[in-house]
Parts: sequence; C-alpha cells; structure tokens
Amino acid sequence: MDTKKLIKVVEIVLGTALFIFIGYGMYLKQFKGYDAFQEYIREDGVVEYLTTFFLIFSSLVCIYRIFHYRKMKKPLWILTWALLALLFFFAAGEEISWGQRLTGVQSSEFFLQHNIQGETNIHNLVVEGKNLNIMIFSRLMFLCLFIYFVLSRLLVWKIPFIHNLVEKFNLPLPRIQHIMLMLASNSLVILIDITRQSELHELSFGFIFFMIFLNPARISKE
Repeated sequence: MDTKKLIKVVEIVLGTALFIFIGYGMYLKQFKGYDAFQEYIREDGVVEYLTTFFLIFSSLVCIYRIFHYRKMKKPLWILTWALLALLFFFAAGEEISWGQRLTGVQSSEFFLQHNIQGETNIHNLVVEGKNLNIMIFSRLMFLCLFIYFVLSRLLVWKIPFIHNLVEKFNLPLPRIQHIMLMLASNSLVILIDITRQSELHELSFGFIFFMIFLNPARISKE
C-alpha cells in the first residue's frame, strides 16, 4: 500500500472513531444520564487521555517534518513546524495539567491562589478577575478556528499576499474532508447541550489536527 492510500485509510479510521466516541457520549447523556456522561468526560478519563495522545501525536508529526525539511534546507518551513510542535506539546501538557494529578505533585502557592482548579496549568488562571480559559482559550480560539477552517482556503485563493505567505512558511491548511469532519463532529457535540461540551470539542480538535498535519492541503493544487 502506497503512502497516499495508507493516509486515506488512516483518515477514514480516525474519522469513524471520532464519531463513535462522540456518539457514545450522546448515548450516555440521553439514555444513561448526566452522571454517566460526566464519568465519561471526567478529568483523567478516556476522553481527556485520547485528546492528550492525539495532541502529542500531532506534535510528533511536526517534529518529523522538521527533520525532513532540514534535509531540504528550508529554514522558514522548519520554523513553522517547530512552533507548531511546541504549541501542540504545550496543549497536551495543559490538557492533563502537566501530569500533576498523575504524579500527585502539589501546586505552588501561586496556582493555588490564581487557578480556578488549584492546578498547575495556564488555561485555568484567573487574572484580575478574568478567566483566561474563557477569554483566550475559548473566545479567541473559536475565532481563530473559524478563520482557519472556514475562511483560510478562500483567503489563500483570493488574496495573493496571503497565498505567498502560506507558501513561504509552508503553513498547513485543512483539506475539504478535514473541514467537513470538523463541522460535522462539532455540530453533533453541540447537540449534547450541556456545560462540558468542551471536552468533546477538544477531542475533535486533537483528532482532526493530527490528520491535517499528516496530510495538509497543497495550496497550489487544491
């Protein structure tokens, strides 16, 4: 099996798996009750660990590309994928509070006072009465993801400056199947209609960004 066919199979398997995990969450909420659903998406549960694993896998794909582009002597491409590798490694660490709950390490006084969960992570900090998770990791991230999945390809096609920028830095763009999967999976999550939808949204992001990094769109052809 050649690489393209293998990647296609991987995407089909992961896309199917994502819908199964979301569907199971919907089943628990509708037929087993709120407590069963909460157990499914709890801290250090299956959903959180799956999200963490795929964020780490995404980071590893970025690292692989860094070594590949070193051989091609593409410094700006290396910079792009190095930043993405760091970003997704950071996201994975934040997802599990850097392993704090697993190791039983006590938070410092700063995090006990300023983190709404009393854990060692940044996204749950409260600064001057404002929750960073809501301000940055929810609202700002939603805007960025909307631009990335809904507008980025259109902007690349229509605006030469953005096209050249994306090409120069080798920024990964989603393919059509990635966009459709993101819209479909997150629409299903919204139907669950409970306060902790974010855990399943994050699961979708982990799966889909892994697929994007593994198989980004080629802007010159798509």
